[in-house]
Amino acid sequence: MGFALSGVFSGIDTDSIIAYEIQAASAPLYRLMDQKDEWETKISATAEIESRVRDLQTLVAKLDDSSTLRQVLAKSSDTDIFDVTATGGATEGSHEIIVNQLATSNKFVHAGVTPTEAWTHVKTVSDANAFFFSDSNITATEYKVVFQFGDDAQVVVNLSAYDATGITLNELITEINTAAGYQAASEVVENGQSSLKIQAQVVGEGKDLVISGDNLIELFDGTNRLTETADGDTGADTIIGAGDFVYTYDGETRTLTLDADSTLGQLRDLINNDSNNPGVTASILEYEVDLTHKFHLILSGDQTGSDYSVTIDAGTDVIGFETVEWEETQTAQDSEFRVDGYPSGPSDWITRSGNTLTDVIDGVTITLQATGTATANLTRSTGQLEEDLGNLVNIYNGIVLKMDEHTGYDETTKQGGVFQGDTVLHSVLRQIRNIFTVSVPGFDGSEGELSLASQIGIEFERDGTMVLHQNSDSSSSTNDDGDLTGYVHIGLSDALKDNFSGVLALIGAIGKGGSDNANVQFNAAGSMTTSGTYEVKVEYDVGDNITDAWFRTKGDTVWRAATFSGNTVTGAEGNPEYLLSVTVTQGSPGSGDPVEAEVRVQKGLAGLLHDLTEAFLDPIDGTFTTKNNEYSFAVEEIDKRIQSQESRLEQKEDWLRAKYARLEARLARLDSQRGAFEAMFQSLSSAQDKAKK
Repeated sequence: MGFALSGVFSGIDTDSIIAYEIQAASAPLYRLMDQKDEWETKISATAEIESRVRDLQTLVAKLDDSSTLRQVLAKSSDTDIFDVTATGGATEGSHEIIVNQLATSNKFVHAGVTPTEAWTHVKTVSDANAFFFSDSNITATEYKVVFQFGDDAQVVVNLSAYDATGITLNELITEINTAAGYQAASEVVENGQSSLKIQAQVVGEGKDLVISGDNLIELFDGTNRLTETADGDTGADTIIGAGDFVYTYDGETRTLTLDADSTLGQLRDLINNDSNNPGVTASILEYEVDLTHKFHLILSGDQTGSDYSVTIDAGTDVIGFETVEWEETQTAQDSEFRVDGYPSGPSDWITRSGNTLTDVIDGVTITLQATGTATANLTRSTGQLEEDLGNLVNIYNGIVLKMDEHTGYDETTKQGGVFQGDTVLHSVLRQIRNIFTVSVPGFDGSEGELSLASQIGIEFERDGTMVLHQNSDSSSSTNDDGDLTGYVHIGLSDALKDNFSGVLALIGAIGKGGSDNANVQFNAAGSMTTSGTYEVKVEYDVGDNITDAWFRTKGDTVWRAATFSGNTVTGAEGNPEYLLSVTVTQGSPGSGDPVEAEVRVQKGLAGLLHDLTEAFLDPIDGTFTTKNNEYSFAVEEIDKRIQSQESRLEQKEDWLRAKYARLEARLARLDSQRGAFEAMFQSLSSAQDKAKK
């Protein structure tokens, strides 16, 4: 768009004129924008409804298997003997459990060691023959090494004889040991450097190092000249020496190698930090058997049960840690118990390798705590089921309210909802509602069987919302003829009390069924089997071998071929009865007569709802996917048209501005010509005036 000044010569407000003309020409654009808003509102409204349908699907997924709906509350009569919990699948009842022994892990305890207080000098030399104190370190006034460990005798070492030569590490060790009367000093080597180590005479605690006295060599005049390397109060610091420690657990042997300075704590850590540890934990126990046996290494198997034993192998050559130095304090054994007196033999027990029992009573976990007798009481629990059904009602009513909001007519605003007249989304609600208002396929109500949602307290109000009656009650109303009619509302609580199994089946039956002929046994149905009632027909030869078999949906006239093997007949793929399996026996052997029966395949309310919502929410061709694609496509097409309109308006504005610019230019030229004519006329007039004179 070129630059132009509005009405410079004409004085006309061309900008306003252009804006008015663009505004008038924008009506198609505004209509498109309004249409886009409507489609986007539909997308948003669809998402709201879809979200609630997805919530419904999530909830019914919890309810679509009656075996998990059967919840029981488990309680032990004596939690000191065992604890008990129950999951889905457990059944009500009580079970006496006698615990004869607990499962235990294997434990071995070492005879014990006691650490010796030890300190190492901070000075290091290249080897034991190197001078540790030079002649300058030993003088006429500084020539003694004096130390004492706790209440041990004080050790006084006079080194004045070395004041002229100095003393090597080996010589110093000899002088100290001579003065002490025991092996008080020794060489320690670390990182290729040698130093002096001194230790107490007596093992154990209370042997703190004290350095005091006259004429002390400066390099040995306080404990700051040394570092504590073994605390007599700490068992982990006990030096146990070099060798191999060998043990076996769960069939795997481990060999750990120690050096001369290895401590009890280091052996513990070697075991625990071994990446190939087969399942043994080492720890240190403090218990003073006598002065030299205070800290004990404990080896514990991580697994309980008689199959998991620890052995200290003969290959162990760490002095004092051989097999004979260990005591087995706990054997590896299985738990032993009886349930309801079984097994009955005096020495017969049920055994498990652990104390947590998950495979003894279906759906029940028993945690053994001690020997003795107690009872596991399993009582029916319906609280979660009642809560879930209440949530189902709330979710359904949320869908109803959203549908009403988007499909109804507002008398105040005189506006209809964005989905008013949309039969597809109306059908979503209608199909969900139908599941609750008709007999559930495969449930015929025989022998006390429930078949209607109203039989478990679920009904509909006149405004289309769902209600869950917790308790049974009766109501009355007047019909069109003026007659008083009565109606009983069955409550969920009463239904659960009177027919618990029936309620669970109506809600969560899956793969269940039955037959009206004793010669036809229902075996199973798959998740892809359509629920309902089927007729089965099987033909035999005189040898009682099946020659043909068919299924058809009850009420149909056309039979569909089935597959068979032996006496088992199965619905063929592609048919509603796919994976329906029955076993058929010839009622009249040798007759060749056909066998016919009605077979019912049951899928509860939750399963039907799950299948329905799955179809609605299918990411490829589900109802909501189709609608969202339709609306999104409409928005995309409108966006293209909006872009075209905006381009058209831009071109129109450019054209108008060019048009008025040309007008201004023409007016400017005319104005210029007017000046020339005026000058010419003025010149002519002046000439005429001169001629007259």
